[in-house]
This record gives sequence, structure tokens and C-alpha cells, in this order.
Amino acid sequence: MIAVLASPSARAEIRAVAGAGRCILARDREDLLRLAGSAHAVVLEAPDPLSVLGILREIRQEHPFLPAILVTDQDSADLPALESILVEAVLFQHQIAARLPAALRRSAGLAFALRALAEDYMRNVAIPAPLRRLLSCALTSVPPPRTVQNLAHLLRSDPSTIRRYWRRSVNSHGIQRIKDLLDWLVLLRALSAKRPGLSWRFVATIIGTHERTLRRLAKRLTDDTLGALAAAGAERLLEHFADSLAESFCAKLS
Repeated sequence: MIAVLASPSARAEIRAVAGAGRCILARDREDLLRLAGSAHAVVLEAPDPLSVLGILREIRQEHPFLPAILVTDQDSADLPALESILVEAVLFQHQIAARLPAALRRSAGLAFALRALAEDYMRNVAIPAPLRRLLSCALTSVPPPRTVQNLAHLLRSDPSTIRRYWRRSVNSHGIQRIKDLLDWLVLLRALSAKRPGLSWRFVATIIGTHERTLRRLAKRLTDDTLGALAAAGAERLLEHFADSLAESFCAKLS
């Protein structure tokens, strides 16, 4: 989901480019802050960049890894101030159609990649419908489920039932346990959030876990270190995850 606060004309163009079904419109800044808690990205229009410094700082403080994209006027007198704003991308109004899709893919890459993966599985009728729903819920929920209990609650089921269903549905390769599936998502989220200058300890704290947990997950799931995974990049880890998940069902995705 993309939380959008913009003028009617820019809002219409953003929805046309990003997909109306993926955009939720904020009424005002307070509403945008509320929506940010369940969004994959924020798009904020501001003819005057200085007028939104406050809300951008609040978003950064409450959601440090939530991508924010600023749309502004090319002729703004405050363009030099843009360099001091912590946003993933700055677009001028006439660039929305041309540059917004790439900016969203780049800034919210993990969320969009997982949603695309979930949509692939939802179309794969070779996989039982309940399992497809389970995968979609695990891959796309915001915030992501951290435990089997969380996932069962979202599915209105119970942990023992979904554990049993998973065991009966997967083969002897790939991801054997639901817990492993959720741990993969924790590791992916951590690697996606890692940036130069941010320690693994800080990343772990922000996503609600511990550095030692991330190091243990990296070794158990990939037989590699966090440093090596970071050097290879989040896209490589995502490919590894997608391959492991497909191998679990011998799935041939369309």
C-alpha cells in the first residue's frame, strides 16, 4: 500500500501510475502519519519543500525504514534545501508519470517484490487455495507476522492447524517449517533496511529483533554471514528465498 498526500491533480496522476488499488489517500498530514504505520511507501506532494520538513522528520522518527518520495515544483526557490530532507527520491511534478514507477520500485523494492511473488502464487492453481492464502498473508501483511501465532491470528486459524497443513503441503526440499518462512522474511527485511553507516545492531533494534538473532538466521537459512549477504545485496537474497520457496512445492509459476 502507498500512502499519498497530494493535490487532486497530482493525486490522480500518482494513482494512474502506481495503481489506484495500491494507493490510499490521506486527508491531511495527521492522516498521513496514521496511514504510514501500515504503508509500504509514502508519496507526499509539497510545492514548498520546507513546509513538509516537520512531517518528514516525524515519519523518519516513527518509521525509519519507510520509503518517502517527495513531489515538488521544479521552480521552487527552496531546491537547495532538498538535499537536507531525508527522502528516497525527489520528483518534480512533470516527472510523475516518467519517474514515479522506478522510484517506487527502487525505494520500496522488497515490499513490491514480495507482493509480486504472492500474486504469482495466488495465480498458481496447482497449489491448494488455503496454502496460497497463507503465503499471500505471510508475504504481504503490514506489519509482517513475526510468529506462527501472529500468522494464525491473521488467518483466523490456530498455530497447530497451519503448522500441520504446511507440513502436509511441502516436499522434503526447500522451506520445511512455517517458522522458517517467517524467519526468511525477517532476514530479508533486515538486509533491505541495511544502509551504509547503520550498524546491524541498530537495524535489528528497529525491526524488533537482536543482532545475534539476525546472525543466527543468516547462518541457518543461507549458510552465510550477514556481511557476505549484505555484500551480495538484498536482490540476491530475495532470489535465494524465491528459489527455496518454489522448491518447497516444486512450483512452476506463470
